[in-house]
Amino acid sequence: MNLEWDRLKVFYYVAKEKSISRAAERLRTFQPSVTRSIQQLEHQAKSKLFIRNRKGLILTQQGEILFEHVKNAMTEIELAQNKISGAAEDVNGVLKITTTYAYASTVLSQHLCNFSKLYPDITLHVACDDLNLDLTKREADVAIRPYDSTASELEQVFLHERKVQLFASETYLEKASALKKAEDLDNHKLIVFEPSHAIIRTSTNPHWILTVGLTPGNVRKPFMVLSSAECLAQIAEAGLGIIALSHDSSLIEKYNLTRVLPTVEEPPVKMCYVYPKSLRNLITVKIFGTYIKEAFKK
Repeated sequence: MNLEWDRLKVFYYVAKEKSISRAAERLRTFQPSVTRSIQQLEHQAKSKLFIRNRKGLILTQQGEILFEHVKNAMTEIELAQNKISGAAEDVNGVLKITTTYAYASTVLSQHLCNFSKLYPDITLHVACDDLNLDLTKREADVAIRPYDSTASELEQVFLHERKVQLFASETYLEKASALKKAEDLDNHKLIVFEPSHAIIRTSTNPHWILTVGLTPGNVRKPFMVLSSAECLAQIAEAGLGIIALSHDSSLIEKYNLTRVLPTVEEPPVKMCYVYPKSLRNLITVKIFGTYIKEAFKK
């Protein structure tokens, strides 16, 4: 079976993007052309390579086998292009980054803006997803997420620590009952952030505010539960209760929130720049990694 490289390249981007339309954009071609290439490749391979579900196109078992081989070839080609591309300042390409919705909007966004000003020819695709996208399958190129002790196949470069603390508006604190120790939270309105989907397993505990200071097995009842970090801060600003936010969140200053119980915080979470070991020499991965490490040192 002689599979044509052009069709394999199309197959690679459809598998990576889980979408005919997004693959067409990456390849700078038209959707019918991409569809036709996949159909021809499936005819050649005598196998169905994709099935469709609510998230888009996913690989069949036969597609997974083919993707593993094509992915390795594409990685080698990208690395070869790096070696002949010239100076880093002249590099161009696409880098797909994944992180959680809340982290992207409250911490990472300004760094992305600054990076794009320095490297305008590198196109950033930021996939905000609270699910753990599989970097080994190139669902994204790199991730910024908490350290995972089980991910031995990935490089995890430490960036900084996040500490979840308690905040409220001055309006709320002026009229609320005394708040001197964690146990006093029993008498306060607690507003909880809870993502819509299963969050990355090594991230912070969204229900920490409901259990801090209590004996194991006891849980406070939340006053309100929200799946938007921005909305969480807005509700707190309106004086409706106490929330938990990471100490580095831009929402604290934006909504003029005050920290309460200064000695109470969740154990810190180590945030890392994560990528497959096979991509350690990919120039876009190296450039962004160097930039983001320096950004968090400042």
